[in-house]
Amino acid sequence: MQTNTPLKIALVGAGGISNAHLPAYQNFRDKVELVAVCDVNEAAAKAFAGKVGESVRVYTDYQALLEDPEVEAIDLLTLHCDHAKQAIAALKAGKHVLIEKPLAINLPDCEAVIAQARASDRIAMVAQCQRYHPSYLAAKEAIESGRLGEIRAVRFDCMQNLPMYVKPGHWLYDGDLAGGGVVMSVMIHRIDLMRYLIGEIRSVRADCRHTSKDFIHGAEDFANVWLEFENGAVGDGFGAYSLYRTPYSENLMIFGTDGTLHAVPPVGEWIGDAYLASRETEGEGENPFQGFQPLQPAVDAFPTDDGFVNEILHFADCCRTGERPVSDATDTIESMKVIFAIYQSSRTGEAVRIADL
Repeated sequence: MQTNTPLKIALVGAGGISNAHLPAYQNFRDKVELVAVCDVNEAAAKAFAGKVGESVRVYTDYQALLEDPEVEAIDLLTLHCDHAKQAIAALKAGKHVLIEKPLAINLPDCEAVIAQARASDRIAMVAQCQRYHPSYLAAKEAIESGRLGEIRAVRFDCMQNLPMYVKPGHWLYDGDLAGGGVVMSVMIHRIDLMRYLIGEIRSVRADCRHTSKDFIHGAEDFANVWLEFENGAVGDGFGAYSLYRTPYSENLMIFGTDGTLHAVPPVGEWIGDAYLASRETEGEGENPFQGFQPLQPAVDAFPTDDGFVNEILHFADCCRTGERPVSDATDTIESMKVIFAIYQSSRTGEAVRIADL
């Protein structure tokens, strides 16, 4: 197994999210070598390839790309409804695959991807980028070291006005293509992060609402969810896709018996630093709005402050060493079960136990 040469990757899907993956291929050529780009829109594929280098090949046919012997791995950034079949095809072709979230839009497809990865002895990793942000690693270290005491509750949100980013008619508005609305496309980040930080989720209750005619085929643009964790903690989250002129917001608060942690991103940013106030940082009786201190990871685990870049470099390392990724598909399928439980609870009006799925 080669460990000192860059992983030769083909990017599939040169849409908007590909710009977040671009810096890894531009700035870390010793780790990842982009050898090809594939998109049904040839102009988009050529434009992305041109930002990396003249030698990057362009494909419009996915099967032809998979037959390219130089390609070792696929960075899959296509429509949610295509993730499973395209990931399985890549794995059958002997390629490792990094799948932009979600893993798939139904549970059988998630399981099929995992089964194929095992059969092919290849890595299937899900691009849950928030696991790879230094501030959230610092939060995880603080929780696991006991600085917050026992975790009692969490609150989070994921709010945006989707038309500020893509116009109505885009596939993200279509529940058949995206697998849902704000829950599947945005809240999935926070659900996965909750599992990463707090632990497994036992049950959910949810209320998903469809308020805008721009969202079709059942895609929800508002959602409230209530979580019960296996460790006894409770949580609540709010997601919205059609809030007028709202900044992109992904606030997070975690409440423990000995401390409170918050991560509030600056206006216009996806992720902000994490801050902790605990018995270590403030005395009894102090102003409750003071005493928060920024958290930094105990170890320099990630090479950059960019979660997208870090996840791609981690993927390359795992493909070379055989190490299991932090967001391996066999782990993140548990996050998908929570998403599917949210939709089931909203349909039935009843709480859903994750173990019953």
